[in-house]
Amino acid sequence: MASKPTNPKPEISAHVDRWSDLVRSRDLDRPWYRYAYTLLPNKELERWMDMGCGQGELLQHANTKGLSGFGLDITRHNAESTLRLGFPSLVTDLNHPLPFASDSLGGITLIEVIEHVIQAEFLIRELYRVIRPGGWLILTTPNVVHWTYRFRALTGHAPKQEGYHFRFFTKKSLNNILHDSGFTLQSHASFGKNALLTHLLRPIKGPKYKFRYLVPQIAESLLAQHFVWKLEKPISN
Repeated sequence: MASKPTNPKPEISAHVDRWSDLVRSRDLDRPWYRYAYTLLPNKELERWMDMGCGQGELLQHANTKGLSGFGLDITRHNAESTLRLGFPSLVTDLNHPLPFASDSLGGITLIEVIEHVIQAEFLIRELYRVIRPGGWLILTTPNVVHWTYRFRALTGHAPKQEGYHFRFFTKKSLNNILHDSGFTLQSHASFGKNALLTHLLRPIKGPKYKFRYLVPQIAESLLAQHFVWKLEKPISN
């Protein structure tokens, strides 16, 4: 039986915050939190971390399941906001080696982060190193070949968020870097958005409503607006 998870004492590591432009408003309703939440375990975990934690939104959602994790972000502002919610927080640049021992974490969430990391392949290898055998990774990222992106390309437009996102992933390219690092795909909750149903339902649901739906795995490449995957670090024989 796994030992009861232990979190480090709440603190923020010393770091000069040079990334204030990456601070965005706090929003508990961003859709990727809802879909990633469905892939979280339903019982208390060994030590787990939300990397690129923003202002602690996913940690707060997970806490409603009784799951208590800790956060890591590139900005001191975000780490301090997460700490104020009661979650231990660190400041680290994910382009560099992670400050954790090998096999030391039971799980990691990486929510809308990998597209901001220049050395994404290096980060995935580091995640594999620090997750224990049998541990998990929940990752979300935009799908650059979603049908709306394909239409943008055909009409001469660059992908959305160019300059804010450094990396762009297809289902194949994302799967390749995860598989090459040793992860195996366990489950998914990728989602899409329907513009027509959004338009029809907004008078009922409100002006900010967007109709979103789970995408079958076979249709992810075309219909998933964001990939939402749960992966596992296999237990060695």
